[in-house]
Order: sequence, then C-alpha cells, then structure tokens
Amino acid sequence: MRWVRELHGRTVITMAGIAAVLGLVVAVLIIGVGLFNVSARQGHWPGVTWAMHTTFESSVGFRAPPDSAVPDNLDTPDMVALGAGHYKSACMDCHGAPGVPRSATVQQMLPEPPSLALVADHWSAPEMHWIIHNGIKMSGMPAWPAERKDDVWPLVAFLRAQKGMTPETWQAMTDDAEGGCAVCHGPDGVSQNAQVPRLDILSETYIAQSLAAYRDGTRDSGIMYEVMSQLPKASVERLARSFADVSPEGTAMAPAELAAEGRALAFAEGGSQSVPACRACHGPWSAPINPAFPSLAGQHAPYLAQQLTLWREGNRGGGRAAELMFKASKDLTDEEIAALAAYYSGLKPAKLDDTAE
Repeated sequence: MRWVRELHGRTVITMAGIAAVLGLVVAVLIIGVGLFNVSARQGHWPGVTWAMHTTFESSVGFRAPPDSAVPDNLDTPDMVALGAGHYKSACMDCHGAPGVPRSATVQQMLPEPPSLALVADHWSAPEMHWIIHNGIKMSGMPAWPAERKDDVWPLVAFLRAQKGMTPETWQAMTDDAEGGCAVCHGPDGVSQNAQVPRLDILSETYIAQSLAAYRDGTRDSGIMYEVMSQLPKASVERLARSFADVSPEGTAMAPAELAAEGRALAFAEGGSQSVPACRACHGPWSAPINPAFPSLAGQHAPYLAQQLTLWREGNRGGGRAAELMFKASKDLTDEEIAALAAYYSGLKPAKLDDTAE
C-alpha cells in the first residue's frame, strides 16, 4: 500500500499549493485591486465585527494590570475631578459628556466612538487603565501621550464616576470661567485639589521651566502634555509670571508625629545616612536658594508623595537639576516619603526663600 501513501502525500501537497495560490489571488484582489471597501459608510463583512471586537476584549483582558495596581484613592473626589478636567480637554469631542452629545460627524465614524457613561459596567478599573494608556488599533482610539502610567488613573476614576452624573455636576466640575488652567489648578493657581500642585508657592523660573519640560516631553505627563500641546509657546512666560505674582496665603498646620519624622529627614537629622538634607534646595534655609528649585512649603501631601515616588522610580523627568533628585530620592522608603510629604505640606504656604518653620 506504499503507492497509496505516496498518492496521499502528493494530494496533500497539491491541495496545499492550490490553497496557497487561492490565498494569493484573494490577497491581490483585496489589497492590490481594492476589492475590500474601506468606506466608513459601509459596515464590515459578516463576522468581521464580531471577530475584531472579541479579539479586542480578549487582548485587553490578557494584558490589563492586576487589581493590586489600582490605587487606594482611585474613587476619591480629587481623583475624579482631575480626571474630569483631562476628559474635557482630550476625550469629550469624541465621546461626549453628561449633557454634551457627540457631534453628527463623530457619529459617522466606523466604529463609532461610544458614549462612556456606562463604560464602568463593562470594564474593570485595570482594563480601563490599559485601554486608555495603550489605545486601540484601527479604531481611532489613540494611546496615552506619555509613557508614565500613574496619571492615567484620574481618568479611570472619572469614567467610573460618570454613570448617573448630571449635566449640572459635570459643568460645575469642569467650569473654566477663570481660564483653562483654573479647571485643575484653581483661580490664581491656588488648587484645592490635593492631586494637583499649588502654583502660588512656586517661582516664575520654576514654573516656566516646568511648562517647557512638559511641552518638549522631558517631564513625562499625559495630562500636562495635552494641555501644553494646545497652548502657544509664547504663553508660557506669561502664565509663569501670572502664577508667580500671586502671594501665598494660609497657615501652618499643627505638627504631628509623622511631620516631625519628615522634618528630621529634611534637616538630615534622621537615621538614614543616604538621604541628603532636603531643605538645602527646598527650604527652610538661611541664604537665598536657586529659584529653579520648587518651594514645597504648604504643597499638598498627596501630590508631594506622588512626585517623590516618581523620582525614586526614575519616572519623573524635568529640568537640568533632575539628576539631583534621582540621586536624592532613590533610597527613600514609602514611610520616609509619607513623612516628608507630611512635614512640607504642614508648613505655612510660602515662596522658596520665605519658607519658615
């Protein structure tokens, strides 16, 4: 029966060759001749939509980060408010918002960008984070405009809170009557959102350098990169000057035990021998300090802790002095970061050379 086996083998080879030729012909017809209709007025061939969407869902589920990556403060009002500000700037035009319908043109896209009011019913927080950070091919959904991943979470927080949100709540949350920056930073840069830095305590030099770093990407933040991409370069100096001209107001908080530990670190009096004195660059200091360094007095503790963590992990970026902070923070523990944040946030809000105990 050897001849039968040989015949069978020749048949298989022949059939494979025919299939390859047919496949090549189909590819030529679809790709080269243009048989496949790419018009957004026409739907996909039967089964294509199902195959693509199923692939999409499976890919997201396979690659999404674990639940342990979700921050503990995800659903706090400050995180939701910060996410709302970015959503208005970068997402609303395609996906709409509470009381803001998608435009007629957007509704003609294929696939149509969905309303995100119920997105939290379908996707988990880690899955939403992955989709926002990575984007989706061939859908019009872009990737996050930065490598940094932590500032994606506020947008996830907003999407989770959007279900049932009234147009009035949305309007109040994103009101920019005081100017675009005020949505997140508040009037005159005095932010009441603990996830957003106060700008009134910073110098004109530091603000200008930071905005320039956001614009050219040397300081990594998808939120701020989006903002700076919409502002003319000439406005950087004007913004820096306007925020720096504000005189900080507020009082010091009663020192707590954690703040006392942070003071010891800031003065290099703690047990750690690898953490330099923070006050030499950030105050309080007896001599004038380089205005390229930020004042930390009265800055929000969650924001300070986030920045120190980014420095420690090498993800912060910034101006020419960035290398100093990479070295200064690389050995900080989570407990030391919390203590330093508690100490500086408890000081009376002040400019760099006005920082006092």
